[in-house]
Amino acid sequence: MYQRQTLLLGALVSIFCVPLFVFAQTSTTTAEQPNASDAFQQKINELIQRQLDAAPTAEEILIKAVADNLEVKTVPSKPSPNESVKVSIQSYLIDLNKASIVWTLNGKVALSGVGEKVFTFTTGNSGETTTLLVSMTANTGEVITKEFSWTPVGVTLFWEADTYTPPFYKGKPLLSYEAKVTVIATPDNTDSKNALSAGNLVYTWKKKGMTDASVSGYGKNSFSFTGPRPFSTTNASVLVSSVDDAINSEAKVNLSLSTPFILFYENHPLLGTLYNKPFGKGMSLSSKELSISAAPYFFSKEPATTQTMQYNWTTNGRPVQNEGKNITLRNEKGEVGSAEVSLSVRGLRQTFQTASQNLRIDFTEDTSNKPLF
Repeated sequence: MYQRQTLLLGALVSIFCVPLFVFAQTSTTTAEQPNASDAFQQKINELIQRQLDAAPTAEEILIKAVADNLEVKTVPSKPSPNESVKVSIQSYLIDLNKASIVWTLNGKVALSGVGEKVFTFTTGNSGETTTLLVSMTANTGEVITKEFSWTPVGVTLFWEADTYTPPFYKGKPLLSYEAKVTVIATPDNTDSKNALSAGNLVYTWKKKGMTDASVSGYGKNSFSFTGPRPFSTTNASVLVSSVDDAINSEAKVNLSLSTPFILFYENHPLLGTLYNKPFGKGMSLSSKELSISAAPYFFSKEPATTQTMQYNWTTNGRPVQNEGKNITLRNEKGEVGSAEVSLSVRGLRQTFQTASQNLRIDFTEDTSNKPLF
């Protein structure tokens, strides 16, 4: 109650100080001119009266103060379309536990009662505006109203890592350690005529909760960064808003990490690499010569001019001088037996990207007399 009286007293003093100052100035002038007319004095009185009439009442001051200082909590703070929202109010100037509170959602009363300080509702579809009006009648008679509105726009986050996949691979490149990844934000389509495109919004990007100002801004709906190292996780989020702040939406994506691996394919002399049929753990050599091509899945892409991956081939445990991802094996004498071919790949820049693969080759009898196809 003391805080409330102090607030009212301060507001009244600020209102009446100007008219009293004017009156003091005028009184001095009138004293210096004792022959002033009654009409001039009447104008002064009218000026003072207008100032007094324009001054808000104590009740009006209290109502404005309560509305301006009403503490409102919204969970979540940036709701998405068709999402449940919890709104709670608190005031330190009136006792809301004794106040009659009415919640009106989109023009219809949804909840009313004494001390109803919490209200839960569901937002509309993407692009639809939800309006919430709360009216509070204090036990001392003051009526305070506060209006809120939300226009959420659904945001879909797409991401793709800059990692290698072979031709005709039906999936998307996955994220491995230290690989580059790009996240793109796309606003959902709305039925309204004024639907916003991705380039007409402001994007605030965050990585692990930290804002990256260098990639945030108007029309910047993509975010590229380097993936984490082992024993770490990463996520990206974006706050999407319109220039006038009428629209505020937030989206978040957790980026899962994948382990690189290697698959072997036959590199046919006429048909090329047969990506539709990878080798398993073993195969039979039915010709004098076999070319194998290795596909290092989800390793960072290797530039055409710079080698960023190291290929270590071995046969029966012995190193082979072969720097690329292809190797050719020959059985010119047609001997019967088996051999173990192994490949280990590691990144020269992304050192945590490693993988290995083994292939057992069984040599059959009379392979030299069999046709090549």
